[in-house]
Amino acid sequence: MHRLMKKTLTVLHELVSEHPDFAVVHEPTNNEYCFRYVPNSLVEHQEEPEIQARLNELNDQIVSAVINGGFARVMTTSIGGFRAIRITLPPNETQTEDVEAVFEAIARWGHLLNKKLPGHHKPEMETELCSSELHSLLTEVSAT
Repeated sequence: MHRLMKKTLTVLHELVSEHPDFAVVHEPTNNEYCFRYVPNSLVEHQEEPEIQARLNELNDQIVSAVINGGFARVMTTSIGGFRAIRITLPPNETQTEDVEAVFEAIARWGHLLNKKLPGHHKPEMETELCSSELHSLLTEVSAT
């Protein structure tokens, strides 16, 4: 594995491991990493079927929002019947700052969508705000 990619995957793994609303699905392998958004408030109940379904939907929605925000290397995958977030890193192209920006976008969308999921209602103003914050974040990353 290329040294830059290994460092970037290590940074991503640390971000996921240290955040209370994420669960590591498996250690980084080659050029990809899988993890799951599991809000801390749901950790104790994540084995319940309705909570599992909610978490699967939530992870799908997070990935859709992040892809719409311009992060093409983020996708969903199923592992052991659970929906997870998978990030694939291209060799020699990914900088640590890019991965940090992607993770921040995932965490923001996770927080926003988790608050809105029970009623399946997404107020347009908050969604637009999150999108504009993500665009600003991407612009800042591109400028560095």
